Amino acid sequence: MATFTACILIDARSAGARLPRQLAVVAPLAQAAGEATFTLWVLDDTGDARLPRIAQRFGARLVSVAPLPLGQRLNEAIASSSGDILVFPGIGNTTRAEALARLAAEVAAGRLDAAILPTRHAGRLARLLARLRRLPSGDGLCLSRSWFERIGGCDPELDEQAFRELLERLQACGARIRPARVDSPSKA
Repeated sequence: MATFTACILIDARSAGARLPRQLAVVAPLAQAAGEATFTLWVLDDTGDARLPRIAQRFGARLVSVAPLPLGQRLNEAIASSSGDILVFPGIGNTTRAEALARLAAEVAAGRLDAAILPTRHAGRLARLLARLRRLPSGDGLCLSRSWFERIGGCDPELDEQAFRELLERLQACGARIRPARVDSPSKA
C-alpha cells in the first residue's frame, strides 16, 4: 500500500445523535499505525457543550465553524486541513473502517478519483422515516483533494444537497467514480 494521508470529516449538525456511532466506526483508522495516516475531524456549528468530550473520546479534532450552509462549512474546514484524500463517511451506519481504508488507498493510488460510500439502511421503513424527516442522504464520499480543488469544492450556498451537487460536478468533469460495495460486518 502506498503512503498517503487522509482527512475524515464529519459534520456534527448533519450527524446529530448518530455522531458517536459514526465516530466509533472511523476512529480505529485514526488510531492505527501504518503507511496511511488518517486524521479525524468533527465540524461543529452547534456549540453543543457535549461535543468536546465526544470528540476527545474518539481522538477527533473538534473544529468550530460558523453556522453556515454545509457546503461552506466543509470548504472552510478543508481549506485548513491536510491530506491527499478527503473522506466524508455519510450519515447513519457507515461502512466498516477497513472498507473505508481500502477505498482511500484506491483513490490515493490513482485507480479512481472518487468513490460513493453507501450506508447500510435498516430497511424501507428507515429510509421512509429519513425522507419524511428530511435527513441528508446517507451516502458518503471519498475523493482526492486534487479533484475537490479542481472543481472548486462544495457549493457554499448548499446545505443538504452539498454532497449530491459535488458528486454531480465530479461526474460532469469526467472524474472516475464508482459506487463502493457495502461490506457486511464480519461475524465472529
